Amino acid sequence: MIDTNCPIMSWNVRGLNSPAWRAVVNETAETHKLALLCLQETKIGEWSRSLVREVCGARLADCVVLPATGTRGGAAIFWDRSRVEVQSHTIGRFSITAKITLAASTTSFWMTTVYGPVDDGRKDDFLAELARTSPAPSDPWLINDDFNLIYKARDKNNNNINHRIMGKFRAAIDIAGLEEIKCKNRKFTWSNERASPTLVSIDKFFRN
Repeated sequence: MIDTNCPIMSWNVRGLNSPAWRAVVNETAETHKLALLCLQETKIGEWSRSLVREVCGARLADCVVLPATGTRGGAAIFWDRSRVEVQSHTIGRFSITAKITLAASTTSFWMTTVYGPVDDGRKDDFLAELARTSPAPSDPWLINDDFNLIYKARDKNNNNINHRIMGKFRAAIDIAGLEEIKCKNRKFTWSNERASPTLVSIDKFFRN
């Protein structure tokens, strides 16, 4: 939430190939009267205008998308043009960054939505992209959501941790001057849903 005129939602939807699930996203966006909606893991390789409307309705009809690779990944930012203006944007391998200006004021900020790679072999590339994406320190920056990384051990409920990558993520956060906007109603955001589950907090909001 930037202010009362700009409610933002970020949501790892884990695939939008089901019409019923697209209807849930549409209904949620309308219920909360969102100005900005960031989606990750869309698993959509090609977007059409009709698909955009099916997912987000007529209000959030403007969008920037990062297509999925096959059935993996994908991200999108949707916005209500009566409340915000997207002045520019860039699309990377793992992220979308847009410069947002609120229609009700002259306030501008950068927003990045990410879907980090699951496999460790591409995480260095992901962190390098985040470093390139970082705006000037004087520019407000909001970054979300599914990093598929942790930067502190307590973000996972077991000791199966890649400390090298965790340290690199923490260093990247420090260099960018980012601080986490804490989730208030849960400790973990992902589970492998087994009898003795692995629980991890990988979906996050940061700000500079």
